[in-house]
Amino acid sequence: MRSAAKATLLCALFLASTANPDDDPIPNFTNVLLWTCDGGFRQQWEIIQKGPPNDHIQLKTNGRVLDILGYSNSTGANVQVFGPTNTPWNQQFAYNATSGEIVSLMNKFCVGIAPSTNFSGTNIEMWPCTGGVEQSFMYNSTDSTLRYKGNSDLCMDAGASINCTVAPYNSYPYCNYTLDADTRATDLVSRLQLVEKIQNMQNSNPGVPRLGVPQFKFSECLHGVLSGCGAAVNGSTGCPTSFPHALGLAATFNHTLWSLAGETVSTEARALHNQDVTGIAFWAPDVNLFKDPRWGRGQEVPGEDPFLTAEYVAHYSSGLQQMNEARYLKVVSTCKHFSAYDLENWNGTSRMEFNAIVTDQDLIEYYFVPFRSCVERAHVQSIMCSYNAVNGIPSCANSLYQNTIARGEWGFDGFFVSDCGAIGIIQNNHHYTNNSNDTCRAGVMGGCDLNCGSFYNDNLLAAVKGGYVPSSAVNEASFRIYREFFRLGEMDPPELVPYKSLGPESVDTPAARQLAYEAAQQMIVLLKNEGNLLPLDASKIHTLAVIGPHANATQDLLSNYHGTNTLVNSHSPLLALSGLLGSDRVKYAQGCNIDNNDTSMIDAAVAVASASDVAVVFVGLHQTQEREGLDRTTLDLPGAQLQLIQKVFATKKPTVVVLINGGPLAIEWVAENAPAIVEAFYPGEMGGDAVADVLLGKISPGGRLPYTVYPSDFVMKRSMFDMSLRDNGGVTYRYYTGKPLWEFGFGLSYTTFNYTWGSETKPYTVHTTEEALREKDSPIRYTVTVKNTGSMAGSDAVLAFLTNDLSAYSDAPLKELYGFARVFLEPGESTTVHLSVPPQVIAHVNKRGIEAIRAGVYGVQIGRLGARFELVGRDQVTFDMETVRKKH
Repeated sequence: MRSAAKATLLCALFLASTANPDDDPIPNFTNVLLWTCDGGFRQQWEIIQKGPPNDHIQLKTNGRVLDILGYSNSTGANVQVFGPTNTPWNQQFAYNATSGEIVSLMNKFCVGIAPSTNFSGTNIEMWPCTGGVEQSFMYNSTDSTLRYKGNSDLCMDAGASINCTVAPYNSYPYCNYTLDADTRATDLVSRLQLVEKIQNMQNSNPGVPRLGVPQFKFSECLHGVLSGCGAAVNGSTGCPTSFPHALGLAATFNHTLWSLAGETVSTEARALHNQDVTGIAFWAPDVNLFKDPRWGRGQEVPGEDPFLTAEYVAHYSSGLQQMNEARYLKVVSTCKHFSAYDLENWNGTSRMEFNAIVTDQDLIEYYFVPFRSCVERAHVQSIMCSYNAVNGIPSCANSLYQNTIARGEWGFDGFFVSDCGAIGIIQNNHHYTNNSNDTCRAGVMGGCDLNCGSFYNDNLLAAVKGGYVPSSAVNEASFRIYREFFRLGEMDPPELVPYKSLGPESVDTPAARQLAYEAAQQMIVLLKNEGNLLPLDASKIHTLAVIGPHANATQDLLSNYHGTNTLVNSHSPLLALSGLLGSDRVKYAQGCNIDNNDTSMIDAAVAVASASDVAVVFVGLHQTQEREGLDRTTLDLPGAQLQLIQKVFATKKPTVVVLINGGPLAIEWVAENAPAIVEAFYPGEMGGDAVADVLLGKISPGGRLPYTVYPSDFVMKRSMFDMSLRDNGGVTYRYYTGKPLWEFGFGLSYTTFNYTWGSETKPYTVHTTEEALREKDSPIRYTVTVKNTGSMAGSDAVLAFLTNDLSAYSDAPLKELYGFARVFLEPGESTTVHLSVPPQVIAHVNKRGIEAIRAGVYGVQIGRLGARFELVGRDQVTFDMETVRKKH
């Protein structure tokens, strides 16, 4: 509704709200702040000490008393005013006139402020008593103020009722929600003091209390909201849904699922934000590429392929932000970590000091591709720069990448945020600068607007006053941050912002659980099924042995970066299989641990397997083996897990191996000997049920690997410092010249599918390079008819590749994914899939960093089908790093 009628409605709402300011200048739930002393009624207090339960501190003007929000016992709980009441526990405070401490009689915490935040507008909060100056307030009986001992010009103030409904704020443009976000951000920034701008260029920002601007809060949501739980209603837990991790979601090759997952996550994010449980700007998704299989954070990303990852972010981030409603963002999505980041800590070098040496060819052809999609397709409003340096320049100080390329070439109009602490490491780890003034300049002028951390807050003011950073650059950074803040509708009436109505009923819903369940079902990859051992026939199994350190896994199914989740505790693989077969038919033995070589439990597991008809062994990795800050040194199964599998296999009972892990596992012995192998990744809160469904044939698996599974000696042939794609045997299916255990895109099914070309598809076509540039209605299009020729319903991921067997150019990738679709078919059913070849895949990048669509013959592979097309005409340049450098 972008019409004059909508504009009229907005104006009417704005005038109505500004014409009726609150009659009470200090209403209930007003936050208490540290504020410049003015002796006004908001700062006039009475200290009542008549003995418990009558000890309290109240405002002289209306008798409202200090109150701990929600009876919270948490460090940092907000202090507000409420009442007057009969002073329940959370309103009882004892004042020590000697020390200045104000102690809660409810929890013995002290009223105070966070360390190093003693500026006007700081929140008054509850902290464990330390006797420090941050918890000392001296009562001045002359003007009835409680003055902060660390700075007697600052007083305890019940002034957070400042908002856009009261004068004079209701006349300021930033409060006028009929105006666009750019205008409002410009006006707000013009009213901020320099120190206020800098205070709000950090993730732990205070907002601007003197102007009624709340804190801009940040969190994470890689595969669900990283937060605690809200209120539990309608049979829910109140906790955020935990989907399979990004690798698992990617293995579905399902665009629609990614969009729905993003929408579900952002709905829960808003609902939890509205309960003050989490933030509203989220550092997700992680779109780095899983180039090296040892990388500890590979579990967070959609895999090794740039096209797959670009498609993933285009759908997941769009689902998060939901910009189809032009006026308001649902949340802010942040693509991370820009750029060329896939090392945590290897051979004594951490990500904090690693300098990735990357050619322009590899940057443009591979590392930049997902981030370009973030901007041009997903329209994310935030990008996070990484810890590492690239070619000698720390990422958060790289003006070429952030300002010239992301903003100038791709059109990024949001804000850059540093990874947490990444501004300080410019100086302290990379030694790119040697003082805080130059470090601030490198960060701000390099394009990083917001610091996750405190380096800007601690040092930027001095850098501006010293002339190292122009104040105009601070203004621009503040504008970018606050433009997104206003796009979220944080200061607008609830009736205008549809997402403000979301509450506890929108978290952990039956629909969200079902979507997480279906996602887990769709991502499971069948790697081997010798003799059609799977699916298991429940009618023929008297006893099933469920063995292994992951057999009864719960929280380990969630991967990393997950919120509080209690639902998964009742959905382990063991519990799910017991539920389907009956607990009397399922026998469990742990067998071993994941992360040590203790073999003392293996004999018991062997005994269970020997007494059963079939053994299912659940093995893999968890966060002690791979995580942020920790890379693997081997691709082998850790601990005694391989020995456990071998001992169970030696019983001669049919043995199924189920892998629960992030990074790929080089299981050569298992691949050769075990008759059935299932890859389940980290499947999320409903993962145990999904695995049981696949094992017992309730569904047919249809996931495909989003990465290459290398042999174990891969780690001996390549350094993790090697960022090249083609050298030393190559990496990823696009460049790897060795023989993998399983290749990217591999996946079996319980049913069979047949592919045939559609009638309009020709085996050889000719087009011009200009035609190949077309994003929409591309003439280079292939139609495939897919038929389920088996006896079981199933789904299939149809993957389409360009191949380099025809040598269109000598150093192109061996093959590269250009399209895919997930189809669901009943036995005998057919469907048609149309897969156009996009220009960004056809385009080749040469060693000079020039990306162009060039004349030549190209191969196409879809399943076992093959075709060719020829391009004629002059080169069509789509990106030229040489020209970009000249602009910079």
